Order: sequence, then structure tokens, then C-alpha cells
Amino acid sequence: MNAHVKVWGVKTGTISPLIYGHFIEHLGRCIYGGVFDEDSPLADSSGFRKDVLEAVRRIKCPVLRWPGGNFASAYHWEDGIGPRERRPKLINYVWGGIETNRFGTDEFIEYCRRIGAEPYLAVSLGTGTLDEALHWLEYCNLDTPTKYAEMRKTFGHPEPYRVKYWGVGNEVYGPWQVGHCSAREYAEKLRQFAMFMKALDPSIQIIAVGADDPEWDLTVLKHAGKVIDFISIHQYHGSEDYYETVAAAYYVEERLKLLAGLIKSTRMDHVKIAFDEWNVWYQVDPEEEAQEKGIVYLEEPYTLKDALFAAGIFLVLHRLSDVVGMANLAQMVNALGMIKTRKDAMVLTPIYHVFDLFVNHTGTVRLGCEVLADSYAIRAKSFLKGRSSFALERVPYFDASATYDPSRNVLSLAIVNFHRDEPCEVVVDLSDIPAGKEGRLFELTAPDVLAGNDFASPDRVVSVSRTVALSESPYSLPPHTLWVLEIPLEKALPEAV
Repeated sequence: MNAHVKVWGVKTGTISPLIYGHFIEHLGRCIYGGVFDEDSPLADSSGFRKDVLEAVRRIKCPVLRWPGGNFASAYHWEDGIGPRERRPKLINYVWGGIETNRFGTDEFIEYCRRIGAEPYLAVSLGTGTLDEALHWLEYCNLDTPTKYAEMRKTFGHPEPYRVKYWGVGNEVYGPWQVGHCSAREYAEKLRQFAMFMKALDPSIQIIAVGADDPEWDLTVLKHAGKVIDFISIHQYHGSEDYYETVAAAYYVEERLKLLAGLIKSTRMDHVKIAFDEWNVWYQVDPEEEAQEKGIVYLEEPYTLKDALFAAGIFLVLHRLSDVVGMANLAQMVNALGMIKTRKDAMVLTPIYHVFDLFVNHTGTVRLGCEVLADSYAIRAKSFLKGRSSFALERVPYFDASATYDPSRNVLSLAIVNFHRDEPCEVVVDLSDIPAGKEGRLFELTAPDVLAGNDFASPDRVVSVSRTVALSESPYSLPPHTLWVLEIPLEKALPEAV
């Protein structure tokens, strides 16, 4: 198989670092036993897992969404503040088990500060009220002599948290959600919440619930578009079939383009897309877990094929950086987690290593990049008993993204050979780029697309690097492989870039 990549030193967009965001929810062992584990020998004085903390710092998590997800629709934030020993223990009737409330708003904000992330809070539209949302906003962001701002100070946090991102509800289009309602009902609630919350703190940005349904999304945009900043979309995919899994990234691209078209058609050009839940999820059924265990864990195992899906998602997000302003992997630890833990150890899945390569070795300026490669057609059924299916006529066997990091004067080329069995001979044309003679190549692959990392063998799928001569083009890219090639430039690209 052959492919050709042509890169121009022409700016075509800016890539928001927020596309590399994450999400944690009170689901299974995501928070308790994952992010926060007071009984672990690896926990610090705040109860945070030090190994997880360092792993998340390494991939520079830019924004972290909490407390849900479905859990947010039945969450009352005042249960999770104040002295931990006084907080109520409650039934987590959304996901099962007991909610101790030992991890609440103040712990979440501290965690965000420790990892350098912007906090993203989701307010309840299920059992919550407008008053409750406004009180939470006051608690977090205001420095006034009023009840909830004073409450924060009393609990040892004199300075406002200045939380910028606020989601109003979660998946309320679905009957599984506490607070399920129609699009028109939601749009009216959203308009009121957004209007009063922004009146209280004009600096915040509001994320609206999108449904990946044109009728729902148009209703929200038409009736509340003027008071929101983002509209969300959620996508989960995956299958035992290799090609169904990796091709799903290009189905996601179609859905994101559809939502972008709806935004444009309503002339709400200030609204960006928040792709604030996405991942591979097809093996663990929440209904079955709830019946068998009384609690939902969703500890999906991840392999190389799932990592290549994630790489495809990032290539798509680079292309759509003008319209997608945020994305959040669901979730960060254990529950659909890119990181797995037990009391005394941690494992980084192949999906984690994709984040590492894109976050640390690609740039924030999108460059012109033309890719010529073979494609295939596919009809796929995926995500738990065929609840999500798609058909695509042209799925690339090979894809690429070219980016530039002005701070380091480095061009990065992220390229993926999605073919399961065949290597790809790749001609890379950098004739318009003042490239040096050598580059640094980072590779993520394994002999088997079903290879994954576990506690017995945590390093089956990890990235390796080596120096390459740029004169080596065409490069032989192995099957089912992600490469990121960093190329130092002999001079900076023009300021216009």
C-alpha cells in the first residue's frame, strides 16, 4: 500500500489545547479507588493517588469535567462540602453503591489545580434547581459578603475558584436520565439557567446539551443559542472487529460536521462544539452489571485497536479545530478509563499513550496537509448490542495531520497506517518547509491489534522513539501503527502562520 503526504507552511487554523480534555464521574472506581483513594499506600495527604496525579500531569490535562455525566443529574453540591466527617453518606441510585461525598467541590478544584486543568462543572437539571445552580456558582466564583461565598471562605478557601466552564444538564434527551425532557422544555430551562448564571458572573461559558439529533440540536440553538457558548455531542463506539472500531473515528467526523452545519445554519457562529464524552465502549453492559453486582463499574479493557481509534479522533479534531473547541475522554480512570489502578499499582492503557504523543509531540498551529491514500467501505454495528450503527463509503487506510509549534520551531507530522495487515510506503513532501536534515520519530504499535497493557505486563503497548534522516522518504510505516514525526526547522515559519 502507498500513500502521499504534502505539507505546506500555510496556517489553516489554531488547535485548542482543550481538545485533549478529560472527564471523571462518581461511577464505579473512577473517583473512589481511582483519582481519590484515601486507603491506598500511594495516596498523598489530600487522598489523591500520587501515581495517577503524575500520569495526568504528564499529559497536561487542560480541562476536567465533573461530577458527571448521569451522576450530575441527581447530584446536590452542598452534600460534598465542609468537613468530610460531617458529609452525608447517600445511595448512588444512578450507578449503584454508596456515595460518601468525601470527594466534592473543594477536592475537585484542588485536583484541577494540582494537574493544571481548567475545571468544568455540570449542574443538575434533574433533581436540581436554578437556585441551587446559582448558589453553586456563587460558592465557586464570587468574592461577596453573601451566604455561599462566605461559606467557601469559612471552609478554608478565601479566594474565588473562578470556574469558567459550566454545563447545564447532561443527556436530558434520554429516558435513562434523571430530568428527561423534550428539546423545547430543555431549551427553555437552558435559556433561564444561562441567562441568570451569566448575570451573576458574566465571565463564565455555558455548555448546552446536544443530542446528536438535528431536531433536538436545532431547537436548542434557535431558542437558546444566543446565551450559550458550546453545544455538546457524545459518541461511544467500538467492536470486536478491528475495522469497525478504527473506522468509527470517521463516522464521528461526519457527526461533528453535521452539528457544525446546524450551528452555521442558525447563524450562531459564536457557538463551538464540546465533544465532551467520547471513547471505545462495547464490552461491558451497565444493565447487566447493575443486575449482577448492584453497582456499575464499566471497567472496559483497551487494546491497540482502541488506541488507533483515539488517534483517528485526534486527526479529525485537528481538521475540525475551527468548530470543535473542547473534547473530553470519558473517562479518565478505571470506569472506561485510560488509566487502570489497584491499591498498589497503576497501568497506562494504549489510549493513554496516544494522548501522550499528541499532547507532547504535536503543535497548536494547523498547517496545510494533503493526503492521498487508498480507502475502503464499511457497514458496522457497534456499541453494546448494536445500539449504534453506521455505514461509510470512504474510510482511509492512512491519514495524517501536520502541525507547528512556534515555541519550539518544530513541525510535527502525525500519521497512522490503519491497515491491519499491510505496511504503507509513505512519501512525505516537505519541499515548501525549511526542514532540517533529521527528525525524531515516535512510534506506537504492537504485533497484535488486540494487545493491551495489564498489571502482569504493563508495557506491551508503549511508544518508542528514534532519530530518522528526512532523506529516508518514502518511509515504510508498519501496519496498525501510529507515528508522530517531530521535525526541527532551520528557520521559523512566517509570522502569518
